[in-house]
Amino acid sequence: MELIGKIEEIRQLTQRTATFSVREFVLEVENQNNSQWNDHILLQTTNNNCALLDNFSVGQTVKVQFDIRGRRWQGNDGTERVFNTLSAWRIEAVADTQPTTQTAAQQPQAAAPQSYQTAPQQPASQVSEPAAGSQTNAPVDDLPF
Repeated sequence: MELIGKIEEIRQLTQRTATFSVREFVLEVENQNNSQWNDHILLQTTNNNCALLDNFSVGQTVKVQFDIRGRRWQGNDGTERVFNTLSAWRIEAVADTQPTTQTAAQQPQAAAPQSYQTAPQQPASQVSEPAAGSQTNAPVDDLPF
């Protein structure tokens, strides 16, 4: 998976065991509809990947590739919990595309990228009409697929 956002915080390296270390960071991901609702995503790097964060600083815009990991954990009281971690394995610098001094009304509107291809539309003259004698109150299926 992939996220693009601004680094808000880079935490210190934590040595959990003799062979396992973790370094967490917080990424602010912009909400396209309302910047007051931006997401603040906690990601982590582990072991050798902890050094990836050494090349970046707070405020820098980055593209992060990560895996989602889920674990079951049972407490001493027998209660089982499931928790998730976002484990980053690649971090790349991204040039800021929008100046931070512009207001939302002043920013140019960019077309949203499409990850799918829409089906071609038939002209109205080619849409088939219901056959004579068929139910007239039935909905007309004019979808191209």
